Amino acid sequence: MDERAAAVAAHEISARVPLYRTIADTVIRDIRKGRYLEGTRLPASRDLARALEVNRATVHQALQLLKREGWVETNKGGGTRVARRSATTPVLAPAPLWDRLSSSLLSRITAEPQPEPAPSSAFDLSRLAPDEREFPAAAFAELLSEAARDGSLLAYGSPFGYRPLRETLAERLGRRGIPTDPDSILIVNGAQQGLDLITRALVDPGDGVAVEEPSYSGALALFRAHRARVLGVPLDEEGPSLAGWARALRERPKFFYTIPDFQNPTGLLTTAARRADLARTAAESGTLLVEDAFDADLGVEGDLPLPLAALAPSHVVHLGTLSKALFPGVRVGWIAGPREFVHRLAALKRVGELTSPPVLQAALHLFLVRGAYDQHLTRMRNRLRPRLALAQRIIRASFPLGTTCEKPLGGYVLWARLPAGVSGLALAQAAREKGVLVSPGSIFSTEQEDLAAVRISVSRGTGPEIEKALEIVGAAARSLARAAARRTAPSRSVEENLIQI
Repeated sequence: MDERAAAVAAHEISARVPLYRTIADTVIRDIRKGRYLEGTRLPASRDLARALEVNRATVHQALQLLKREGWVETNKGGGTRVARRSATTPVLAPAPLWDRLSSSLLSRITAEPQPEPAPSSAFDLSRLAPDEREFPAAAFAELLSEAARDGSLLAYGSPFGYRPLRETLAERLGRRGIPTDPDSILIVNGAQQGLDLITRALVDPGDGVAVEEPSYSGALALFRAHRARVLGVPLDEEGPSLAGWARALRERPKFFYTIPDFQNPTGLLTTAARRADLARTAAESGTLLVEDAFDADLGVEGDLPLPLAALAPSHVVHLGTLSKALFPGVRVGWIAGPREFVHRLAALKRVGELTSPPVLQAALHLFLVRGAYDQHLTRMRNRLRPRLALAQRIIRASFPLGTTCEKPLGGYVLWARLPAGVSGLALAQAAREKGVLVSPGSIFSTEQEDLAAVRISVSRGTGPEIEKALEIVGAAARSLARAAARRTAPSRSVEENLIQI
């Protein structure tokens, strides 16, 4: 080892780092910089000890450490040499500088706020995932076993998906008035992948994408990751505001992402009249509508209005999924739309993942055609109807005066608008500390601002469990409302004094 390396080693010795570790790190740096090549013999331990002015036993410890980490090897009578790297020998070195290597897309995604891990003891009113205790797992397992006996379903399939499933989906969509056929349907791994494919196919950095305000947090994160200009369209009691939609159209958006059936996060059902207005305007302006119907199977009162895809089929891409009503872990959804566009999406999907698992699609096809899915939906709706009514009643009774919450006609969620001055983020944090999880309104805001609202999901748990959890959240909300009133009280007193003067 030369004098410079010895000086560096001596400089780096500190009380906090073992001396032998410092010596080993110095040798590693010399190997990386090419001062010692593979197979090169290192100086004898006696010479290293003399050069570094340390005990020979310390040098021996450093060499043993280097050997354990794979940097050197010893041969009887051959001294210590730099190890020869091979395909079976791992190269031990610090991890790459990921911030420098990462693409701008990955950097934007990882910069998104990440949800805190849920405590195992917490009751979850935040997730839009059905309760595992209600899964028809045994029935599906039998169909999956039956499908898997067909060896062809364990091979690669078409990127479009299992054709019998597409035929069945086309027939079911037709019942809702959507004119489609199997060749205009693309099977995807859930509606989220479908939205990602559509966004990748259409959106370049700086392009406008119109969304409802508030909207699904996963969609907002996706659009931000693609550097889209997110154009908020406020909701009114009938659906997306026509005035807001007109303003967004002036920005020439690539598409308008909308959830007309039991909107996430508000639970709003867009009226038939408003759907007709949106469809007509989209057709007149040549703008694409992306209709997310992820919750359309979970209506509990009355019939749904016609989908947008039934009103303007050439200007609507329709997203659907079985994940929310059936099994979230069985990622099967679909895109139905104009055939030319669906075929382009299939080409994009092929580049990313070749195909979706045919055996899962075949099992779900059997689950649909044999009536098991419709029977499961009946059970789900019968459970969901009283939960929604119960949740609305407890919110009105337990939350502070000034809270508003409409009972949805289906879906899993209720949107509790809090009194002015009550932070949705603060309520979510306070509820979490009491063992209940709710979703703050901020994650659904296009500007990520702290809305005075929280989203409540009743997808999980029994009625008594939901009631107890909501009473806890309500107590926390009342406490925050009292604190907000105390903050504003002095300013009101000043105003009253001024009026009296």
